[in-house]
Amino acid sequence: MPEPAKKPESNTTVDPAIEELNRIVEQAESLLSSLGAEGGEAAEAVRERVSQTLHQAKSKLKATASNAEEVVESLADRADGYVRSNPWQAVAIAALLGGVLTLLITKSVNRQ
Repeated sequence: MPEPAKKPESNTTVDPAIEELNRIVEQAESLLSSLGAEGGEAAEAVRERVSQTLHQAKSKLKATASNAEEVVESLADRADGYVRSNPWQAVAIAALLGGVLTLLITKSVNRQ
């Protein structure tokens, strides 16, 4: 039996298409397990079609994950390059962001 699709472990926003593919994979796996050892030509045809669809969905998920990984690595490399070539500007930006976050958190706490 195929291994169930793993859900993202972080609470970040996930592309709706990826969520839909995950849902389809889960439903296909559920259908395959419910068919179990059902016999007959119709059950075998359904089992084969669901298996093909499941394989296609998993392939698309793998490709999407690979593309996302490449984008993240590229962004990390660009950020690293910027910080290495402009260290003092990076420190200033980090300090500014820290100040803004502190201000926002302080205002939020004071409202409550």
